Amino acid sequence: MTLFYDPLLAKLCVHGADREQALDRARAAVAAFAIMGPKTNLAFHAELLASPQFLRGDYDTSLVSKLRPR
Repeated sequence: MTLFYDPLLAKLCVHGADREQALDRARAAVAAFAIMGPKTNLAFHAELLASPQFLRGDYDTSLVSKLRPR
């Protein structure tokens, strides 16, 4: 991590009539989002949005370590 740029480069917000529509829009937005240069966590967000646990709404903060064990 470098101090030469703000680590928050962008914020992606989506909404929908219900959770399913919002998740569909989030997946489409993450797939279309592009940042050139610094590393991003877009791949993680795509993985999270495809996770059955997340899609069911059956998750807590431990889901991150389950998806990306060290």
